[in-house]
Amino acid sequence: MTAFVDRGSSGMQAPAGAQIPAGPSSPAPSPTPTAQRWGKQASIIQPTQPAFWLFCVLLAIGGYLFVQEQSLMSTLTTAFLLSWVLVLAYAVPVALIIYRLDLFEREPKLMLAAAVLWGGVVATSLAANANEAWLSLLSKVASPDFATQWGAAIVGPGVEETLKLMGVVILFLIASSEFDGVMDGFVYGAMVGLGFTVVEDVSYFINAVASAQGAVDQSGPVLDTFLIRVVGGGLYGHVLFTGLTGTGFAFFVTQRAATMPKRLMGAGLCIAAGVSAHVVWNSPWMDSVLTTSGGANPSVVQWVEYGTLKGMPFLILLGALVFFATRSEESNYRAIVAGEPDPMVVTDDEIRSLRSLWARRSARSAAGRLRGPAGSRLTGRLQAAQIEYAMIRSGADALTDPALDAQRLKIRGLRAELAAPVAVVEAAPSVPVEAPAVSTSAPETAWLPTHVVPAGGVVAWDVPDPARRPIARLAERVELVVLSQAGAWAQVRGVNGWTGWVDGRLLIQRR
Repeated sequence: MTAFVDRGSSGMQAPAGAQIPAGPSSPAPSPTPTAQRWGKQASIIQPTQPAFWLFCVLLAIGGYLFVQEQSLMSTLTTAFLLSWVLVLAYAVPVALIIYRLDLFEREPKLMLAAAVLWGGVVATSLAANANEAWLSLLSKVASPDFATQWGAAIVGPGVEETLKLMGVVILFLIASSEFDGVMDGFVYGAMVGLGFTVVEDVSYFINAVASAQGAVDQSGPVLDTFLIRVVGGGLYGHVLFTGLTGTGFAFFVTQRAATMPKRLMGAGLCIAAGVSAHVVWNSPWMDSVLTTSGGANPSVVQWVEYGTLKGMPFLILLGALVFFATRSEESNYRAIVAGEPDPMVVTDDEIRSLRSLWARRSARSAAGRLRGPAGSRLTGRLQAAQIEYAMIRSGADALTDPALDAQRLKIRGLRAELAAPVAVVEAAPSVPVEAPAVSTSAPETAWLPTHVVPAGGVVAWDVPDPARRPIARLAERVELVVLSQAGAWAQVRGVNGWTGWVDGRLLIQRR
């Protein structure tokens, strides 16, 4: 998209009757600097914020320029369509990885979409014109040869990283509550960078076809450029650069407990690292790696080696920053759940197992080895419920909040399923598992079911107490009669006369 070619590329819930162990019914502790409020997500649509209207105006300007350029490129129909298919095949999994790296409070999807739009529509469109103007000035101040050799390294990083970081800043000004940790800066910065690289790569693919001087095969130059820019250097591009600068900005605005000099230094170092990575990537350094005998084009292996030598140190730095940012999120989680009166909500070992995708997967795998696929799935649901508990807790005013009680019950129910005999967890019969035989003394009555078990089934107890061991797991679509209710608990009877207690809120009423 820019007016020059980068040096790294070629021209191409608890029932009321539940007896949950609890401490004193006291209000939740006052939030501390590390105990963030995770429960509420902000929207990008904030008409009362001037920054929102600035975003809209710049998006309209960038969108106009974007549509103009895309219309021109679409005349090469085959190359244009293939280019977008290839970049989306790269971008979608990268976006999912970035999204999942924020392990605790994941960002609102509309905010993330706005970040991608800023990078792909606003930053690219404005950068194309700014780069061209600054390159023209550099060629006059220095020389055309110098501008050709070093212009990409001197002009590009300053212009593009400024425009991309501006997007992160505007998102902060629109919804500052979504920036509650360093990890958030990485996520928004990386998404801005991803949008930028997607649109820029398409323009490089089309330029490669145009440079082929009327070649009949439009797909060849596109595929060649894809191998170079995405396969050879996809790990070291704008996602890396703006991930670093966004991390620096978030460090400054979120680490309020630190002194101002420390915040400025941390932010400055991260932003400088992002710009430096871009400078190194665009510079002619290490071009000898791409040298071939007879003037042939460098191979993909050479491009991978080139990208690794240039970008790996900065990628390692970003990985270290993400690692420490994740640990910071873990500390926030601990602060939020501190003082929890129910020891069955989350244990210290389970908090450690939530700290990374690898640790979470290991916990699910361990459960799977003991209890099969159902155990692995239940552990995943338990992890999600524990994260959701922190979301609810961060926005609750008291430990006795009904939503917290409900989430505690949900967690206890999942634990009960994990602790139940394997046959109970995995079986899905048409009647309750391990249900007693029909009592011969029971009076003969017409079977008129009032409710149905929902998808996924429900756990049943002999008394309305989730602290007790469950007696059965009722399969989905089992028909029941509700005999009585105690708060949110419901005593039910099956067609064979079996009775038990379940969370009545989960049942589906028959019509």
